[in-house]
Amino acid sequence: MASSFSLKNMVDRQVGKVLERGSRFKRFDQIRNRHFWSTYLFAPGAGNSIQANAYNIFSVPTGLSGQGYPTNVPLTLRETNWRNAQRIPDNQNFAVTEIGVAIHRIPPSDSSGSAGVPANAPTDGIFANLPAPIQALVNPNAPVHPLDAASLLYGLVLEMSYLTNNIPIGWCADFSQSGGVHAFEERVNVLDGAQSTPPILMGDPTNGVPCAAFRRKLDIPILLQHGETASMTLRAPRAIPTLTLDEGGVGCFEVKVDWWAVESFVEKS
Repeated sequence: MASSFSLKNMVDRQVGKVLERGSRFKRFDQIRNRHFWSTYLFAPGAGNSIQANAYNIFSVPTGLSGQGYPTNVPLTLRETNWRNAQRIPDNQNFAVTEIGVAIHRIPPSDSSGSAGVPANAPTDGIFANLPAPIQALVNPNAPVHPLDAASLLYGLVLEMSYLTNNIPIGWCADFSQSGGVHAFEERVNVLDGAQSTPPILMGDPTNGVPCAAFRRKLDIPILLQHGETASMTLRAPRAIPTLTLDEGGVGCFEVKVDWWAVESFVEKS
């Protein structure tokens, strides 16, 4: 027997209320699609390892510092659009329907400066506020090397974090997406180690050549209710080594986790 609940019928009722009466329902039966994202900055410096640890995301809202970013670099909408610290907002409920993971470099900057400090780097930028020893081991102008990307994708486990426990839901590689700007530069010939000229452009190390985005669509959505203590965690069970600068490493990575959700909400305005 089919369930009496239908998302389409719910949407139709909401549309009818607005168009016929100019009013909405007063319970959690107003709905919309939402897209949320949260980013963690890993800046070990090329050749160093990301240490085995748990790294929380969806835990720092915009305007505050954290999630691996330097203290004086508050998160902006580029890094996250999450508004609550480690909890679901009041008056909002989510059914998370699909998840994606992407690895980015930090915003590029001029690298013509001395001692690892780019001459034209913005003073409030991410690179400019990294410790000087790390700056010397970061190339913010190069694309992420495919071997570094693969190391992170297969070295980090994505977990759903609740008040009392963490639930592993997969490797980050399980949620990789190949659409968009996801080309990686490979300069080393794997046969003789020589530099290739011109560089070879490679696609996403999990899904291959860039194409229409593939994401993990969940058969059973993750349900998050209003006021609940919840976030997500990137867990490194073992240390993750990175390539040196000579090997094409960049030394600094932004790992962004995003999800689409159906949201029910109460409008308080």
